[in-house]
Amino acid sequence: MKIKKLFGCILALCFVFAGVNIFADVNNNKEVNIEELAKQLGNHSLLVYQKGQISFQDEHGIQPLLIQIEKKGLKKAIVVDKVIGKAAALLMVYGKVNRVHTDIIAKDAITVFEKHKIKFSYNKKVDYILNVKKDGLCPMEQKVKDTDSPKKAYKIFAK
Repeated sequence: MKIKKLFGCILALCFVFAGVNIFADVNNNKEVNIEELAKQLGNHSLLVYQKGQISFQDEHGIQPLLIQIEKKGLKKAIVVDKVIGKAAALLMVYGKVNRVHTDIIAKDAITVFEKHKIKFSYNKKVDYILNVKKDGLCPMEQKVKDTDSPKKAYKIFAK
């Protein structure tokens, strides 16, 4: 078993140095290509790759993350989300994700992932996540504006 894990780590490092977003899923002896997972997201709002299985959520906002945390958790998962702000990032850290990819990420989410050493990638960076009317801060972002605690963020949203 130790040899499999070592081989998986070496393989993952080779891909990182080659500039390819492929990760070894040593638990299931598979390689995971983050770009291929991102393509599978389609019209879904959230994709979670965990223990060799892919699951989707279709709710709006941070609801998909809350549902996933309550149903199956996010421990060691690879998550693909369309938009990630600070609220979503804190929930992902709370859930103990392994890797994240998103189309759009807010600067505050980057800070959260870097602080908690979560690997992430994105296509576009924005200053912050807007509300639906696009005239102010997203209400979910507003709720976590004054906290950096993943546990506190979960308590705020799990009510």
